[in-house]
Amino acid sequence: MKHYLSLVIVALLVGVRTTHTTVKTGSSPPTLIVRGAPAGSILYVDGLSMGNAAQFDGNPKTLAVLEGTHQVEVRVGDSVVYKEKAFTNSGESHTVAVSPGTTP
Repeated sequence: MKHYLSLVIVALLVGVRTTHTTVKTGSSPPTLIVRGAPAGSILYVDGLSMGNAAQFDGNPKTLAVLEGTHQVEVRVGDSVVYKEKAFTNSGESHTVAVSPGTTP
């Protein structure tokens, strides 16, 4: 009888499923768009290299970031050609406009 009861308990436990919950906010993450980046420039966000700055021109690619304040830099080699502190909100795009002659 004990063996039978143990088998019933194991069968019940195996049959019990755990639930999985996903929480979504309903809004898309904020994004950065870089316009006017010089050829060969690299985009840095909060000190991390994100890749070729020109690829994030919004046509079609943007860079998804977390909501909040970010240090944004565009560098050519070791030279910073543009920098700003950018605040991003959920669901919004922030455009980084790099102009010829812009100095940090």
